[in-house]
Amino acid sequence: MISKNILRTVIADQLKELDLLENSVPRTIFPAAVSYIGASAFVVKGVRRCGKSFLLKQLVKVKFDNGFFYFNFDDERIEGFKSEDFQALMETLIEMFGNKKNAFFDEIQNIEGWELFVNRILRQGYKVFITGSNANLLSKELGTHLTGRHVDLELYPFSFTEFLKAKNIAIPNKGAYSTEQKALLSKIFKEYLITGGMPEVAVFSNEAILKTVLTDIIQKDIASRYNIRKPNELKIILKFLIANAANPITYRSIKNNFNIKSANTVQKYIGYAEETYIVFTVQRFEKKIKVFDKNPKKIYCVDNGIITKNTPNITERKGALLENTVAIHLKRLGKEFYYYCGRNTETDFVIPTEKQAIQVCYELGNENKEREIKGLIEAMQKTKATTGLILTLEQEQEIISQNKRITIKPVWGWLLENELKTK
Repeated sequence: MISKNILRTVIADQLKELDLLENSVPRTIFPAAVSYIGASAFVVKGVRRCGKSFLLKQLVKVKFDNGFFYFNFDDERIEGFKSEDFQALMETLIEMFGNKKNAFFDEIQNIEGWELFVNRILRQGYKVFITGSNANLLSKELGTHLTGRHVDLELYPFSFTEFLKAKNIAIPNKGAYSTEQKALLSKIFKEYLITGGMPEVAVFSNEAILKTVLTDIIQKDIASRYNIRKPNELKIILKFLIANAANPITYRSIKNNFNIKSANTVQKYIGYAEETYIVFTVQRFEKKIKVFDKNPKKIYCVDNGIITKNTPNITERKGALLENTVAIHLKRLGKEFYYYCGRNTETDFVIPTEKQAIQVCYELGNENKEREIKGLIEAMQKTKATTGLILTLEQEQEIISQNKRITIKPVWGWLLENELKTK
């Protein structure tokens, strides 16, 4: 059992962290969180250090200041916290602050039985806000014990718009960019491309966390939680995945490359990594659903800064970093997207529901322009896309090829024009 004295100290210390809000950046999804008035648990999910706790704290300050409970379960002082300690926690919170009806819990999925506790206090009339960095643990328990009683929201590292806010740069009107604005946006985007959008990096220039995040995910979120017998093997695979962002992978090829006993082991490692949001996979476009899992998947990392700080010489693959940036933003926007692979062509992204095909190319030149356009047009024809887009570092143009209109534009412009829209 965790003593109430320890709980009091932890609660008091964690409340002081709210003062750090002075340097935080308002998130694009914040309006959706602040406008929520339902009786279900509000769940914010995402990779470690992407700003989930700050989002909760912003919500506290704006809507529930002086009328809330707050507790972060990712604290070494409460190691060994069990389900029976929830009662002592609630008693301590009430003793310290009175019976408030708004409860904010960070990383509560660390505690076995948390979903039963949340269900209980929901029945008692509490409004409950939760953050978590493990999709599987959250989804499994939410689906089993809180069916119909939770609303989910996924948070990613800063978008380019949020990154500009962190740098105190005014956001120009979409599409109406002066020469000076274009030069500045292009310059800042090149920084964003390399450093990524982790809040502590953008706001405080704390690039050390980019290695810490990966280490913590490997050790705390995967190896310890799933009792991995060969943590070094897991570490090698995760670093390989991150280094190969924007590349196709197969479980069997990774198994053979690293002499791993079973392809199933590789599949489990990748599954664990996806659950912690550090990577995600994209399937190849197929009309026949039954062949989806037989094709190679493309791997992407949730943040470019994590790639560059954990992979030597990765900055030489700037095209991959550009593609990874686009993939992250498509995930952020909640799009259902795939990659297209023809007999001799490949297109990075197709979005069937929007009839759009997107090719990402660092720079279009004489040696690759014909190939990139050919691949895009084939993908448009095969997926019945009506919109073709080539995203580059800086180029901007419109062309007609084979009666298809193709727009070429800088990734930074596309990012600004396609910022997440919330109510």
